[in-house]
Amino acid sequence: MTHAHDFLAIGDGAYQLEVPDLGIVLTVNRLRRRSDELIGELTVTCDLPGAQRVSDEGVIVAADVNLSSVRARQDRAALLAKRAQTGDGFDWFATLEYFCQHVITAERVGQPATLLRDVPKPSPDTAWTIHRLPVLKDQPMVLFGDGGSGKSLLALSIAGELAARGVPTLYADWETSAGDHRDRLEQLFGAARMPPVHYARCEWPMAHEADRLRRLVQAHDLQYVVLDSVAFGCDGPPEAAESAAAYFRAIRRLRVGALAVAHITKSESGDQRPFGSAFWHNGARATWFVKRSDADGDAGSMTLALFNRKANTGPLLSPRGLRVSFSDGRIGITSTDLADSEQFAPGLPLWQRMKRALAHGPLPLAALAEELDAKPDSLKKIVDRSKSRPDPMFTRIVGDDGQTRISLVERRSA
Repeated sequence: MTHAHDFLAIGDGAYQLEVPDLGIVLTVNRLRRRSDELIGELTVTCDLPGAQRVSDEGVIVAADVNLSSVRARQDRAALLAKRAQTGDGFDWFATLEYFCQHVITAERVGQPATLLRDVPKPSPDTAWTIHRLPVLKDQPMVLFGDGGSGKSLLALSIAGELAARGVPTLYADWETSAGDHRDRLEQLFGAARMPPVHYARCEWPMAHEADRLRRLVQAHDLQYVVLDSVAFGCDGPPEAAESAAAYFRAIRRLRVGALAVAHITKSESGDQRPFGSAFWHNGARATWFVKRSDADGDAGSMTLALFNRKANTGPLLSPRGLRVSFSDGRIGITSTDLADSEQFAPGLPLWQRMKRALAHGPLPLAALAEELDAKPDSLKKIVDRSKSRPDPMFTRIVGDDGQTRISLVERRSA
């Protein structure tokens, strides 16, 4: 070749070739496999005076190309020669062939292997805590629930809390509008304290929006992204494993933590995993199911119950309760004890119900079993397991009347 070529990788699945002395730049991204052939979106810019540019950036051609096909490369080279008007002094086919072969080789080789012992140890501070919910800093999470369960409101509140703490956050929205979210944000935080949440309206599947979102992440130095919602952002049926796999691959390209909002099925097990393929559950590092109370005594409020269905970074966490109140154009979100809810209390783990029942003082085993409608043996096992832990919650005490009672350790210590 008579002209120097500079080939480089410019990101995940994106490559560039420069011909500096002619002002020619070839860029390919959005790479994917189709029937074992490598397809990518090829954009070519040219600064030569006679080039037939179609944009201020100097683009002469931007379209998909089959990098694995010789015929496709020949046809594209002929088109580029016509559009760039470089004449016979520049071999477009040789340049495009050089570029495609380097891209194919780079994709085939992939990232080099490394020794795990040489990988820098991750920080133990892996999550922010918002509304008693651990929000993973560098991993994908899924928040799922039925329509109208408060998922999007909670997700926006999390985005706002992060931004208020100085964590640049993006809300990527497939469902609503910027105006609706702006109003909600003001209701959550007040007009004078609205946090600087970045917003992006999305129209295409996540697999296609990832490049744009990645540029936004880089441009604004974002550290977290909320994706609302999975059903509207997946490239194909949610029931297909390929749709979930492509979605999580796209999230990985962002290189920041992400919270994806998803829906549920109407089946009996719909509250265990997000709607669609099992890979929506498997691909996330943590999943939380959100359920809204059927009815509240106060018409201006609702209770949200959050159940941890998956936790890759530690043990499953106990259910969380949130009280959402609506008053005078403001929305407040505060923690609440689900044991106080007639609807949610029966579904809580027995130890949580025990803790609530003993908050007013120790109880005999029989009385506690009757109050909780539980078997005495089950209560005994919980107390015995608790005593063997470094931070026991329950114990047995003997009262002045000689009767043994179950008590909270904290109350006895006080």
